[in-house]
Amino acid sequence: MTVDIIPIGGLGEVGKNMTALGFDGKYVIVDMGIRLDAIMAFEDADIGRMSREELININGIPDDSLLRNRRVQAIVLTHGHLDHIGAVGKLARAYDVPIYGTPFTLELVKHVIREERTFKVKNRLQTVMPRDTINVNGIELEFIPAAHSILQTVFVSARGDGGSVLCASDFKFDEEPLIGYKTDRARLKRLANEGVLAALIGAVRVDRPEPTPSEGHARGMLKKAMDEASSSGGGIVVTTFSSHITRIKSIVDLSFELGRTPVLVGRSLGNYCTAALKLGLVDFPSDLHIHGRPNAVRKLLREIDGSREDYVLICTGHQGEPTSVLTRIADGQFPFKVRRGDEVIFSASVIPNPINESNRRLLETKLLAQGARVQRDVHVSGHAGRSGTAEFIKLVRPEHIVPCHSTFDKLRLMAGLGRELGYPNEHLHLLRNGSCLRLD
Repeated sequence: MTVDIIPIGGLGEVGKNMTALGFDGKYVIVDMGIRLDAIMAFEDADIGRMSREELININGIPDDSLLRNRRVQAIVLTHGHLDHIGAVGKLARAYDVPIYGTPFTLELVKHVIREERTFKVKNRLQTVMPRDTINVNGIELEFIPAAHSILQTVFVSARGDGGSVLCASDFKFDEEPLIGYKTDRARLKRLANEGVLAALIGAVRVDRPEPTPSEGHARGMLKKAMDEASSSGGGIVVTTFSSHITRIKSIVDLSFELGRTPVLVGRSLGNYCTAALKLGLVDFPSDLHIHGRPNAVRKLLREIDGSREDYVLICTGHQGEPTSVLTRIADGQFPFKVRRGDEVIFSASVIPNPINESNRRLLETKLLAQGARVQRDVHVSGHAGRSGTAEFIKLVRPEHIVPCHSTFDKLRLMAGLGRELGYPNEHLHLLRNGSCLRLD
């Protein structure tokens, strides 16, 4: 009996996550993501209209050629971030199998499919809930709740005759997540007792020694920042990840506590918040303004420009993306103008790549030049640091560790952590995209 682990993307890079797990020649694919910084490097890139080959050539999506002749049984998605689902429109059609994901994840996949202009995606979307277990042609798939920066994230445990493999690319331990699930320690402990042959473990923050704070801590940081901003009497603009529904909920609630009306503007904010509302995952006031279409955004910004002290503007632009609402405000393309006394709060860290760092630095320079005060990093991560990762390894006790979802320097740090925890080198596997680890 053999188990194959084949990373297609996500190793040596942040994004483009895709892994194939094989059990005696039958495979499941876990995630199909894009690499956002590679796509952003091309100003005119329109993912929906680009071919699979074009996107592979610019390193925007995984090259899944080596899977095309294998017996794929299912596509399984861990959560709804684009670096895990953004390539579904380009790649899923090659496999006549269902796509499994939690309700929120699949609602976001529907957006990806609707924006696809080159291919027709006909795969059946099959909803599973956290804690569900299903059997797909002899491969048992279990969906284990995990705390992360997007709702309904799961670990995927795949078990065949050769043993079980746990995919844990994105998680943290959070005792105060505010909305959604905590990481299910109890189930992970039972899984360890059942035996885990291998675990793919995300290394995004393994270089950070300190524990990752809870989302409840992030709310406290926001409260302090927004209280200070409101005392100046100017406008308050907050930007964060559009997919971070829990964070957006905190900003909305704190706005009302300040006696200000929150308004949400930006296409991606509209998509994510509408999906969460549709599924009943978040409780926003019925009269909350959520606008994504350009004309509606322009009209709303014109209305609040003269009475900004009554509002909190929640908008896209946390990475300084050129087409985001905040960047276009800074560039004078909207009727709302930043002026002296306004406060701009970035409730997001800069994703570490040269394009994002440059865009964000340029945006902040423009805002400061227009008289705004800028508060940075009012944020906590959705990823475990070194201590949380060590806790995870001790809890799960996998026989083999495969570091994943990060640059090579961090993959090596993860291997070093494994050695500190007593793993021999032959049980620590630094793989590359397209390689195959076969375990008997």
